[in-house]
Amino acid sequence: MSSTKLIAIDFGSTRISAMAAEVLDNGAVRVLSEESKASDDVKWGIVDKPSGASFKVSELLKLLKNSAKMQDISLVSASIGAKSMKMMPVAISRFVPSPGIITEGLLADMMKECERKVKQPDITVFDVTPAEYMVDGVVMDDPAGKEAMQITATFNVIAGSKLIRSELERCFDRTGIVLETSPLTIDSISTVVVEEHEKEIGCALINLGATTTTLAVYHDGIVQRMQVIPLGAKNITKDIQELGINEANAERLKCIKGSALEAMVLEPMYIQIAAADDSLDPVKISTKFLATIIEARLDEILLPIFEIFRSLPFDLEAGIVLSGGGSKLNNIVDYIEQKSGIYTRIGSHVDWLSDDTHERFHDPLYSQLIGTILLNNEYRKENPIETTVKEPQKKPKLPGRKLGSRITEGFFNFFNEDNKMNS
Repeated sequence: MSSTKLIAIDFGSTRISAMAAEVLDNGAVRVLSEESKASDDVKWGIVDKPSGASFKVSELLKLLKNSAKMQDISLVSASIGAKSMKMMPVAISRFVPSPGIITEGLLADMMKECERKVKQPDITVFDVTPAEYMVDGVVMDDPAGKEAMQITATFNVIAGSKLIRSELERCFDRTGIVLETSPLTIDSISTVVVEEHEKEIGCALINLGATTTTLAVYHDGIVQRMQVIPLGAKNITKDIQELGINEANAERLKCIKGSALEAMVLEPMYIQIAAADDSLDPVKISTKFLATIIEARLDEILLPIFEIFRSLPFDLEAGIVLSGGGSKLNNIVDYIEQKSGIYTRIGSHVDWLSDDTHERFHDPLYSQLIGTILLNNEYRKENPIETTVKEPQKKPKLPGRKLGSRITEGFFNFFNEDNKMNS
C-alpha cells in the first residue's frame, strides 16, 4: 500500500505540536509520531514571539526526524486563526457584458473585487466563499453559463489582522522550512469531525480551546456564521486557582473532578489540595462549589454563541459538534444541550485513522493536526512535488479556490491550545 508522508504543526497558546503522518492510498491517516513543547510564544492564535516559536519548531522537527524515521523535513503545513478574525457578508453587483452570458471569468472577477473591497493595509483576507447568487432577481446556486442582464453575488469573507499570517511566515523564515499550506483551523477540524451532509442541512462546530472559543455555523454546505470568543479553558483554570492553589493543581482538579453543570454533581465531596503558598494549610474544595465556578465561566464564554443560535434563520438539523481539549470537560455535552436546547455530540476523527495508529491519537486534541494532514494531502495531489528536492527555492502556490473546495488560505482556533484546552 502506497502512502504520502506529511508534517503538520499546531501553534497553540500553551503548546506547539508537530505531527508526522502518512496518508495511505485508501485515504486513512497513519500517525508516525508526534512531538510537542510547552510554549508562551503564541497569543490568541498569533505568533507573538517569532524567534522563540522558530526555535521550538526547529527542535520539534529534529525530534520528528528521529521518532518518525524521516531523513529530511523541508515542507510543513500549519492551520492558522486568531481572535481578530471575523466573517462578514460582502455583495458585489455587475451588469453582464455582451453577449449576456455569465462566465466563470466574470464570477472570478467578482470574487477578486470582493477581496479588494475588504483588504486594508493592516487587514488580510483569509477566505472568500460564495454564499448566494441573484441573477435578474432570481436566486440560484450555479449561475455560470446562464443568460442574464445583471448578477449580484454575496460572499462570506473571513478577514483579520495581517499579523496572523506575517508573524507565522517570520517564524518559518527563521527555520529555513517551507510552509506549504496554511488552511483555516476551522477547515482542518471540520474536515475530520463534521460530515458533508451535516454541513448541508445545518450544524454548528464549537472548538473549545485554552484561550479562545470558536464557533462555525454551517448551512447549504458552507460557513454561514463565525465567532471567536477570546476566552477559553485556561480562564476556568485561573478561576479555580483563586481558591488558593497553583495552576497545575487547578488544571488537574478541573479535569478530574470538575463538572460543567453544578446540577450534575449528585454526591458532593470535599477535596483537600496543597495551598499555593507552602506556609498555609491545605485548601478544602467542595466539588459542588467547583462545578459552580466552572458553570459560571462557561456561561460567560458561551453566551454569545447561544445568542447566535437564537438568531439563525435556519435550524441546526444536525446539531452541535464539539472539538478541542475543552470537549473533554465532564458533562460538557449535557451543559450545552441544556443551555441551547440543541442536540450535541463530541466530534471524533477516529474513523480517519488507520487501524495500526496508536489509540492515544484518538484524543480530540489531535483533530486539528489530523485535518491539516488531510488537507495538505489534498493540496499535494493537485500540486505534486519532486520528493528528492530537499530545499525548495520558493513556496508552492496555493491553488485558486474552487466552489466547494475545502482548502483555504488560512485560519483559526479554539479550547485547542488556541484550540487545545489542557484537559
